[in-house]
Amino acid sequence: MSEEVPIESEEASVEAEAPADEVDAYRMSLLDHLVELRSCVIRSGLAVIVCVAVAMPFGEQIFTWLMAPAAGQFPEGGGFTTLDVTERFMVWLKCSLFAGLFGASPVVFHQLWSFIAPGLYRQEKRLVMPFVLCATTLFIGGGAFCYYQLMPYAMHFFLSMGMADDALTMVSMSRYLSFSTRLIIIFGGVFELPLIIFFLARLGVVSASGLARFRRYAIICLFVGAALVTPPDPITQLMLALPLVVLYEVGIVTARVWGKAPESGTDSG
Repeated sequence: MSEEVPIESEEASVEAEAPADEVDAYRMSLLDHLVELRSCVIRSGLAVIVCVAVAMPFGEQIFTWLMAPAAGQFPEGGGFTTLDVTERFMVWLKCSLFAGLFGASPVVFHQLWSFIAPGLYRQEKRLVMPFVLCATTLFIGGGAFCYYQLMPYAMHFFLSMGMADDALTMVSMSRYLSFSTRLIIIFGGVFELPLIIFFLARLGVVSASGLARFRRYAIICLFVGAALVTPPDPITQLMLALPLVVLYEVGIVTARVWGKAPESGTDSG
């Protein structure tokens, strides 16, 4: 007489044989995501605060470094000035905050990775160090490109316009700081474009062929975006738009190499 196998054991064996989705195993509720986001923001904020505290004694030196692209560009008699008693102190404080943001960028990017990691597969989670390294390098590289390549030409363009008349060109320290740091941070952010495309390609949101077909429209959008975030002069806009076009092409190559493979049986067109 044959023994009957319990139904429960049969179902358990079937479930054991079925491959479990790694992402589903780590799936969290909306509340869990919000708690994790709060933790990441707190840790990033603490890292920025520590870096700001370290950079605070060097606020004057940081502003002197930021003034270098404008040095020698003023018409005769022109230069930097202060419009308020506390302006110089506030400028040094903002310089410390600016330096702290760049100094804490590896920690910030690591926390960003920690937040999105539960939605990745095991082999993708191993890319944490390359991600942090690439994100930090692109962010700092974009800021360095702005400082060393764009700002000397922009300062010469803007400040030389006062040489044709007798007007005295005096620039507020705080306004110059806002102008220069905004440009540097914008360039650092937009240089993350290949990394953004990498993640979208890994998730299957975009593909190399789709990005290539969209190229002509993307170029127009990049030029429009560069015009919106930069001062209203063609030189600055062009010097932001052209690197963006190059980075978009790098993103296409990234999507082709690292993009999610199309599922079998799906239409590739």
